[in-house]
Amino acid sequence: MESAGIFDSVKELMDEVETRFHKELQPRSNSLADLIAHIGKYKGKRLRPALVLLSGKCVGDIVPQHIELAVVVEMVHTATLVHDDIIDEATMRRHVESVNSKWGREISILFGDYLFSRGFTILSTLDSQIATLLLSQTVNIMSEGELIQLQRRYDLGLSENDYFDIIERKTASLCAASCRLGATFAGANRKVSDRLFNYGLKVGIAFQIVDDCLDVMGTEEEIGKSLNTDIQKGKLTLPLIRLVNQLSGNKLETAKELIFQHDSRDTKAAIVGC
Repeated sequence: MESAGIFDSVKELMDEVETRFHKELQPRSNSLADLIAHIGKYKGKRLRPALVLLSGKCVGDIVPQHIELAVVVEMVHTATLVHDDIIDEATMRRHVESVNSKWGREISILFGDYLFSRGFTILSTLDSQIATLLLSQTVNIMSEGELIQLQRRYDLGLSENDYFDIIERKTASLCAASCRLGATFAGANRKVSDRLFNYGLKVGIAFQIVDDCLDVMGTEEEIGKSLNTDIQKGKLTLPLIRLVNQLSGNKLETAKELIFQHDSRDTKAAIVGC
């Protein structure tokens, strides 16, 4: 089933989230207008807002706070995309030029920070501080995951367990938090909230594994973003870890040499052919 079909039950709510998302990002200064307009083109599947709404709906009633929370998790996610493109030196995101490619590193860093701050400003208006605490903790966990991955670049000792720990932190944690927020604000008890949190973790892990496979096997035309960035930056993802573990002798040495060619843009085909 396509994601659009899965989201049918919350379509009207998702439309409301979309409207609120763009309203909250209306520039306070004309100098930001071009940046805000450009980020508006970064519309993806909106998985995380949908998880907030679907989790809330499956255990209780949707309340106005669910819309605000859905907007915030998408802002947090968008901020991470802007920062990721700086780290990866990606030139394309969702079929449009990345912020980093168009405006440069300094503006991209600050704009990512701006998106984070807008999201947490919305959280500060909520009656409950539960969401602020949970999302603050989640952003910390996401940052830890990104830092660990960067520290372990070009490390052929990275195991599958290490990999799963990294993606649980950097990707799955926000999906899990989205599910917990939706459930909690719909009145779910801790047991139900925990189950939905774990469900969100599994969804996020699966999403990242697919994304990492597409980075190796996909095409930029189909996916709509810069690919081959993991290999270029020495990030050992699940496909590369399994490749290394399955090879031996000359083939293993060849694969190692290709992975360690830090700046080569021609290594993808060679690695796939190992």
